Amino acid sequence: MGCTDRGLVPGSIGYLADSQDCEYRYLGVTMSFWISCVLTGISICLCLYLFLSPASNRTIVPQAYRKNRVLVLLWPWIYALGHAVLPFMSWKYRARLWSLLRSAGFDRMAQIDHVAGIQSLAACALGASGVILQMPQLIANPFTVMATALFMTLVGFFLPLLWLRDRAARRKHKILRELPFLLDMTTLCVEAGQNLQGALYCTANLCSPGILRDELSYCLGEIRTGKPRIEALRAMAERTGIEEVMLWVASIAQAESMGMALGPLLRSQSDQRRQERFNRAEKLALEAPVKMLMPLVFCIFPCTFIVLAFPIAMKILQSGV
Repeated sequence: MGCTDRGLVPGSIGYLADSQDCEYRYLGVTMSFWISCVLTGISICLCLYLFLSPASNRTIVPQAYRKNRVLVLLWPWIYALGHAVLPFMSWKYRARLWSLLRSAGFDRMAQIDHVAGIQSLAACALGASGVILQMPQLIANPFTVMATALFMTLVGFFLPLLWLRDRAARRKHKILRELPFLLDMTTLCVEAGQNLQGALYCTANLCSPGILRDELSYCLGEIRTGKPRIEALRAMAERTGIEEVMLWVASIAQAESMGMALGPLLRSQSDQRRQERFNRAEKLALEAPVKMLMPLVFCIFPCTFIVLAFPIAMKILQSGV
């Protein structure tokens, strides 16, 4: 029998006591439901951890992940899900992931299956969170709950890709800022009488720490191991994915094949890169007023009008006009 089907008179002591008892009972059922959900989730996570923990012993956690305790803790799931999802990925999608990893600077640290595992884990986690948070509405609005869970799953799947693209864009911006100084140092060393090999070594030793210096040091390491110099420089240009670096390497290869002097060629390259950096800065400066227009119109101008109109409105109200 329900709380309102016992024949009690509304407003009576028995009716109030029965209503309060129903509220306590409802709170108890709700609390028990959430406690059971939490305990079920914890038990499932523990079972999965015990089931997938042997997978972590078959591989080593990459160096890039060891600084993050969360990734180290989740490595069994990442490794298992990555190897489970990888066969269903097309070669075109794998090539896109590898290009994105290379542009972000993770090509020597992570693999494609690592990214696939992180994507799958994030999708499962956010999808399950969407279902759990809307569990009380599952019976009343099942389609809304499932649509929300599907949306959260898609967000979790694409979130690692967005992070990689943002990191690749920031890395490209830093390389473009470092490139003119590196070209200046290489040009000075070549004009001072050193060959290209010695100029690159001096540039790698004397330049300030940065992404381009690290790439150049890695390129010189490949040359020391026996890789041809032009091939190592082209591999460095492909890792950066920047057209300016590719043009620099192509000009060096052309000069070496034709026997041209490197000094004037590198000087023209350095001047051109510096002029391009100045043009980019000038373009950003010209775009600043346009970007400030929307905040001015919708944020600053209304606040200014409110500050100016409030005293006038108060005086009008006080005067009784």
